Amino acid sequence: MFEPNWASPPGDTIARLAAAGKTSIHDLAERIGFEEDLFSGIMEGRVVISDEIADALSSELGASRQFWIERYNQFLGDRARLAGSAPTEELSRWGQSFPVRALRELGWLPKGSRGERLSEDILSFFGCDSISGWNERYSAGIGQVAFRTSFAFETDEMATLAWLRIGEMQAENLTLAKFSASNFKKRLTELKKLCALKRPELFFPKLQQACAEEGVGLVSSKAPKGCRASGATWTSPNGNPIILLSFRYLSEDHFWFTFFHEAAHVVLHGTDHISVDGADPSPLGASVFEDEADIFAQDTLVPADLRDEMLNAMPTRPHARRIARKAGVTPGIIVGQLQKAGALQPHQFNDLKRRYKWEGSTKLPVLSHPRKYS
Repeated sequence: MFEPNWASPPGDTIARLAAAGKTSIHDLAERIGFEEDLFSGIMEGRVVISDEIADALSSELGASRQFWIERYNQFLGDRARLAGSAPTEELSRWGQSFPVRALRELGWLPKGSRGERLSEDILSFFGCDSISGWNERYSAGIGQVAFRTSFAFETDEMATLAWLRIGEMQAENLTLAKFSASNFKKRLTELKKLCALKRPELFFPKLQQACAEEGVGLVSSKAPKGCRASGATWTSPNGNPIILLSFRYLSEDHFWFTFFHEAAHVVLHGTDHISVDGADPSPLGASVFEDEADIFAQDTLVPADLRDEMLNAMPTRPHARRIARKAGVTPGIIVGQLQKAGALQPHQFNDLKRRYKWEGSTKLPVLSHPRKYS
């Protein structure tokens, strides 16, 4: 039977997130507006994390209200077990905070497990021995990538964290050179030539190998239901940047734009990052990084001089094909750029885009049959 062998108070997670944000515990307490005694009690687990306290922690450190409440409840459960009371209910409730059905559908969790066994399976998936260990590990690193983004629903955090974990496991199997931001940046213009290859099983391995030669790990995985991420970046324990892509929307224009957007975060910002639809990026200032990454991706796909030509003419299919030839990309990518700029409506010229579909493997989609649009 699974038995955590220590009780980690909420302060352990608070301290790690504060340190990751380069904020001292004293400054954090002042920013939240808590008295010293109250904040010490929260850190040590002597004070119940109420909705109000959870909201304050969420506002300053990220993660949801539910995360902080569950973090406190998990501490109580571990402490009770160590005192001789089995934390079965707390353990089961922790497991149910994950989108279990979605993870099973992708084959990431075995079917049929319930209660404590389910929590054990989830811990095994994350490579952890206890809930305390899970909290410690995922209050930083790729966990911080998920929890530092404001989601509309708490389940999104756990679904996204599971997706990041799959990327983490894939990246562990890559052989990567020493990372050089300048060399990787120089290589990116060359890499867009791979968009000429139609099928993901042809272009993605070449793209992955080229990134590995510059010290960047590139992996992809279908995202579980509840995860709205297009891409993410983080730094591995060995110091190599990792880029994870989900092929969200299953279209070539979105895939290549997302790849270069995430690559921009690697070469320009060097920070952990995630692109999530409908999310409010945090910490403060992240919107500036997002704008810079968008511009970088746009300029890589369509250089500035061609961009003016692309936008200043009447958008037609021949025009999209002509600009694509000059830019060294596909007409579908140009259509995506025209739509993003508002020169085309979202439904226009989509017949020029290559589409993908998930079929069997959850690592890479396959080329779908072209569809015609009115």
